[in-house]
Amino acid sequence: MEYPYFTEALTFNNIHQADLLGPRYIKNDGRFYSFNVIDLFSHRVYVESQRTKDDRQVAASLMRCWKTVGMPDFLQLDNELSFRGSNRYPRSMGLIIRLCLYYGVTPVFIPIGEPWRNGVIESFNNTYDKKFYRRQWFPSYAALKRQSKNFQSFHNKHHRYSCLKGRTPSDVIQEADFSPITLAPATKLPKLDQVPDGEVILIRFIRSDRKLDVFSEQFKVPRDLIYSYVKAVILTETHILHVYQGEERILTFDYEIPDQENPG
Repeated sequence: MEYPYFTEALTFNNIHQADLLGPRYIKNDGRFYSFNVIDLFSHRVYVESQRTKDDRQVAASLMRCWKTVGMPDFLQLDNELSFRGSNRYPRSMGLIIRLCLYYGVTPVFIPIGEPWRNGVIESFNNTYDKKFYRRQWFPSYAALKRQSKNFQSFHNKHHRYSCLKGRTPSDVIQEADFSPITLAPATKLPKLDQVPDGEVILIRFIRSDRKLDVFSEQFKVPRDLIYSYVKAVILTETHILHVYQGEERILTFDYEIPDQENPG
């Protein structure tokens, strides 16, 4: 079955791919992670160094990205626990999901064990490693954090992509006179006690066991879906899970989302 989902952006900030690279290490100054984001249309990147994989640190990095690059329609992620929430309470929706929904961004989770579905940011991660992290010596984490922003700026201004017909991300943005919709600089992390209304999308490959994995919870699907990709869409307002094959909706499950105060 063809993989038809979220492979091509229609315009600026339509689809962002994001990944948490690491851990990486600095001699005598511990480990760090790099939260990397790329806009699929312009290939503009955002790089944010952070000490841990804690979801609040990821949320802070994501908000700083949205204050600079702008907010996408879709944010495509892998199934890293920092992005999705809790194995113990799979329906509680993690902080990153809630943050996306709060600002009208639809989170999209790629198939489990298929990192190439986030291939554009994976390719940039390789560039980050080879052209930045492994190319110079950093005396401290603070120095690396500063230099990563210089690398971000250099990439956006000078890295030429064949898919952009030899242009740089900055060239494409300037030619279109594109101005992103951004968060205000002083915006703080909102209070997210409840799951905001919106959609959460998961792309999944159905194997011979006929199990659809939704944040570690299993749903049994019909035999004719074996060896095909499906799109599972959680509607948080109506507590429903729709399953699509291509553009056709083929299944619906009840999907009760508990209160944050009583997630079990």
